[in-house]
Amino acid sequence: MEYCSNSRGNAGNGYGYELWAEGGGSGCMTVHRVDATFSAKWNNVEDFLARVGLDYNQTQKHTQIGTISAEFAHTKTEENGGLTYIGIYGWTVNPLREFYILDDWGSVKPAGFSSDGTPRDEVGTLTADGETYDVWKKTRVNKPAITGPSATFDQYFSIRRTARTCGTISVSEHFTKWEALGLPLGNLHEIKLLVEAQNNSGTVKFTTAKFVVK
Repeated sequence: MEYCSNSRGNAGNGYGYELWAEGGGSGCMTVHRVDATFSAKWNNVEDFLARVGLDYNQTQKHTQIGTISAEFAHTKTEENGGLTYIGIYGWTVNPLREFYILDDWGSVKPAGFSSDGTPRDEVGTLTADGETYDVWKKTRVNKPAITGPSATFDQYFSIRRTARTCGTISVSEHFTKWEALGLPLGNLHEIKLLVEAQNNSGTVKFTTAKFVVK
């Protein structure tokens, strides 16, 4: 099923999908309905997010849900520079937090600055799945959020030192280690596999995408 405008819904197999974009350009995502696999394409976008994964009802913390991991494999293309993020994405409420675990990216590796050039705060490092991740925090003021068009909230980023296009992401391990670094999380709204693109064109195809909760 292909979607080419902002929407969210049932992706089948117990998963949900969401497509969200703002600004210029165009983009579409196709939900394959095999586990959480999907593909996406975009052209000259300002900000484009396509994702498939687990939806929650904002009543439980990650420790109440279980040990969460994701298996993935993907291919990608990118044109015209800009930014491309690929990995885990989601939100919590109470407190309102937006989070990223980035295992792959495009021509520009994400680090200490946002796409608008403003700095992120360096929090520290953590080790998960045999690799070191750099951890960053960014406070967003009067920006779109799951609660509405304008909110103030913190973003958390785990950014892998070396990119990869397949493997297992131990999501709960990042959550636990973020909290140990002083980055609190609230009740889960979603955890999804994501591609986000800004100011470029490109494609991504997830040939493997599956969440495991134990």
